[in-house]
Amino acid sequence: MSTKNMTIDDVKDVLVKAVAAEAGISPAELETDQPFTSYGLDSMAALSVGMEIEDACGLSDPPVDLLWDHPTVDTLAEALWKLMNAEPVSAATDGQ
Repeated sequence: MSTKNMTIDDVKDVLVKAVAAEAGISPAELETDQPFTSYGLDSMAALSVGMEIEDACGLSDPPVDLLWDHPTVDTLAEALWKLMNAEPVSAATDGQ
């Protein structure tokens, strides 16, 4: 699939699979509104997820603090989709 044709649901699917793999759970078990830290992800896991994001979403050199500013699959998927579509991205403001 071309990254130009990815929908926000496609981006969310990439994230669910990457985060679930790092957390050692099945994608069906992952709740997309829960913080990455609730699944025990540390900085090394975040790095691995970040690499998966770069590969799957066709982004090169995404902001290093993206996962920390958008700490759930739901908030990160929206931020990534905006980056992929050249829209401005601001940090999540709801504490997640």
